[in-house]
Amino acid sequence: MFFADADGGVLGVGRGGSGGLSRERAGETFWEVLGLPVRSLEQALERFPPGRVHEVRATGRKGTFALRIIALPGCPSPADSRPQSDIQAGPSAEPGPAARPDSAADRAAYVIIATDNRPIVQLREVYTERIGENIQALENSIHLFGAMFDGVQDAMLLLAQDRVVHAANPQAGKLLDPRDKGLVGRLVTTLFQVEDRDAIAEKLARLKDGGRWTSRRTCLRPDGEAFPVELALWRIDLQGFTLYHMVLRDLTAQTLLEKGLRRKRAEVEGMSLALRNVVRSTEKEKEQVREAMLREVRAVILPALERMAGEESLELRNGLKAMIEERITAFSDTGSATGPNTQADASANLLLKLTPREIEVCRLIRMGAGTQQVAELLNTSFDTIQTHRKNIRRKLGLRGRRISLSSFLQQHNFFE
Repeated sequence: MFFADADGGVLGVGRGGSGGLSRERAGETFWEVLGLPVRSLEQALERFPPGRVHEVRATGRKGTFALRIIALPGCPSPADSRPQSDIQAGPSAEPGPAARPDSAADRAAYVIIATDNRPIVQLREVYTERIGENIQALENSIHLFGAMFDGVQDAMLLLAQDRVVHAANPQAGKLLDPRDKGLVGRLVTTLFQVEDRDAIAEKLARLKDGGRWTSRRTCLRPDGEAFPVELALWRIDLQGFTLYHMVLRDLTAQTLLEKGLRRKRAEVEGMSLALRNVVRSTEKEKEQVREAMLREVRAVILPALERMAGEESLELRNGLKAMIEERITAFSDTGSATGPNTQADASANLLLKLTPREIEVCRLIRMGAGTQQVAELLNTSFDTIQTHRKNIRRKLGLRGRRISLSSFLQQHNFFE
């Protein structure tokens, strides 16, 4: 800050200036001290009108400074009011020309305020750089959001507090507006079936900032076609307004797949039930076979072995051995002791149910001998052989059947 007289000469410096300026450059004009591109007070006041702030480029150094000239009318002239000690013009104190006898009221003084702009410029540059970085980051964020918004495979909608669609990505148009009638400006609840609209409106009203809500709902296309979607809704409170971000994922294919899986699961469960029934039936059959084999062993094999041990006739022992082998082979061939094996049953009956005498009678009858011939060959009576024949038919289960004993025995080669 400078104080100048009516002629522009520097009288002193304020607290913000150089403390030694008043003594070193006393008598110089303020435009000389500041290096202003003018040669007189009139030029200085014309180029830099008082009462305004002017930006001036500094001479001999970088930067600018702000200049403001304040005129103080009615101040006394330096020659009239300033002490002699304060107006030394140089090393000599020679008297100069006499001052003009102007009155103090006709002269003016000036206050010149010069402010270095370099700190302000530096601060402005710093803020400009930071603002530029923030603007670039914001542009990058907007670009990234736009790429994500347009590139995702799910339908995305941006809603405001009025529940109206303000933006929609291309996938939303394909999913909800295939005829391109326009989604922007539509009330979002109209995109869903009537049964879902109240629930969605309630969530839009109650959702808090940063809150998220997901649900399975049913959307409607303009032609009324309904399809299932998975809905995700976020609320974002910004400065002065609220946005809602809605994502819709088409579940049509997933629903069809789930139906197919449920159908396959039902088929598998049915097959599993049938398999369990088969297993139970197989286990039951195995148990029956085991029981039948035990019965066969107890009823046929063990008695045959016991009889073999006490039989003196080699021929009969061989017959019993062959019968046992035949019965065991029957187990392997049929897998069951209850399968059809008439010859084996008959052989077992012949060997186990008949007495040795009855077996001899059977062998002779099978060879074609009649009752009388058998009686003569065995040296017994005709009635005895007849009694043997009746007992043999009864033991072999032939009573009441229209088959002769000779024919039945001919069907077996056990006695050959």
